[in-house]
Amino acid sequence: MNVLVTSAGTRGYLIRYFKKALKEKGKIFAADCSKYAPALYNADNYFIVPPALDKNYINELYKICLKNDIKGVISLNDVELPILAQHKNKFIEKGIHLIISDKRVIDICYDKYKTFKFLKKNKFSFAKTYISLDESLREIKAKNLKFPLILKPRKGSASIRIIKVFNIKELRDKFEGKKFIIQEFPQGDEYGVDVFSNSDLVPISIFAKRKMRIVAGEADKEITVYDEKMICYIKNIIGRLKLYGPGDIDLIKRENEYIILDINPRFGGGYSIAHAVGANFPQKIIRLINGEILEADFRRYPDNIVMMKQYEIVTRNFNILS
Repeated sequence: MNVLVTSAGTRGYLIRYFKKALKEKGKIFAADCSKYAPALYNADNYFIVPPALDKNYINELYKICLKNDIKGVISLNDVELPILAQHKNKFIEKGIHLIISDKRVIDICYDKYKTFKFLKKNKFSFAKTYISLDESLREIKAKNLKFPLILKPRKGSASIRIIKVFNIKELRDKFEGKKFIIQEFPQGDEYGVDVFSNSDLVPISIFAKRKMRIVAGEADKEITVYDEKMICYIKNIIGRLKLYGPGDIDLIKRENEYIILDINPRFGGGYSIAHAVGANFPQKIIRLINGEILEADFRRYPDNIVMMKQYEIVTRNFNILS
């Protein structure tokens, strides 16, 4: 079985996890729009493709899959997910399994205001979120909303263009209109939770870790925490959402309350620590591609395992003059 990871970027460790899960019974391919994406060179073979928003992107990806007998595709990029979801049937008709949630789920997760409305409708705790500057100012005046606040794109990714504001003047000056949201900044410990749902859209695996340090929106130091109440809470959210395959949730724990910040229908940036304590989502993905039914795998994993990211150096002999 051959598997393709798209928007591979810097996730070389994920490529290696998939290689190990395949156990030499197939090849792992990688694709990215830049030849300088280091994860490409961990794969058995790689492809340089147009950016996901390019009109030729889907056709190029489709041709790669057919030519290389690829049976499963996994995307690591938020921007790419809605595009793949829109063309999912094109791949399914040729027996190519896209491990992504359906368009409804991706739309809810990709648009942060829709995420907020989904959580509110289903009575889950959430960070207060607004798309109206006037409404947020009224809430501040009524003392229902307090600084600091976070401004971020409704359809943002990787913490790009996120701004923290500390007063009304900054809020007025920095707010960029309806493509942005205004969100409270709850105080408490921040957690990342890796989740996996099977082909019946039922959550079967959940791993939580507390973020010890965050750099450019991604945790580079985390510690595992087995919190049964948190796991049950996340299980209910993911079950209601109908996620498929891997996902990642960011939340704040404040006393005994869990406040959801983001839901991402893809591998999270801190997945490696969950893998280290037994998650093995790549193996689950391969089993999904094989059509296997995956049963619940909620295990008691060890507390206090710390993940510490470090840079890897990848060298390549590019002829930059060609």
